[in-house]
Amino acid sequence: MKKLLVVLAILFIGILLAGCSSQQAAPVATPTPTAAPAINATEVPTTVPTTAVVVVVNKTANATPTATPTPVPTYTITFTQDLTIVPDATAYVKAGTKVIWANTDPYKPHSIQANNVQTSAYFGGMNPVVVPYGKTYEATFDKVGVYDYTTGPYQPQTEGKIVVQ
Repeated sequence: MKKLLVVLAILFIGILLAGCSSQQAAPVATPTPTAAPAINATEVPTTVPTTAVVVVVNKTANATPTATPTPVPTYTITFTQDLTIVPDATAYVKAGTKVIWANTDPYKPHSIQANNVQTSAYFGGMNPVVVPYGKTYEATFDKVGVYDYTTGPYQPQTEGKIVVQ
């Protein structure tokens, strides 16, 4: 019990001494006969938590609008497993249309071939372009005219036309 009282007494004295130790304010400076202004000592302000608001403005100077590309019209010609072409081997399209030949025949590849040298650039040259199952061949017809081609290699071969208006 005596030990407990001694410990409590030491704690009490320690608390008293901690509360009594404070810093003295700095003395006020007295003016000197020189032309310098008098400096008064002031208390150091305590820090107060502040909340900062940050406003971010995204602004692009002289922003130019982005042009939305015009979608390219498409026309799809499909090779089927019963050796037909859907919708037809002759297509009527506007200039700038992308014609797509799609092979949906799981049994054999199909091909297209230009009938003349003048239009062969649209059909990959004068050699047949083979379109395997599940694949496509695309050509954009940008000039008005009639573009003849032949499908193959299986019978019956079909004569086709792309008529660009």
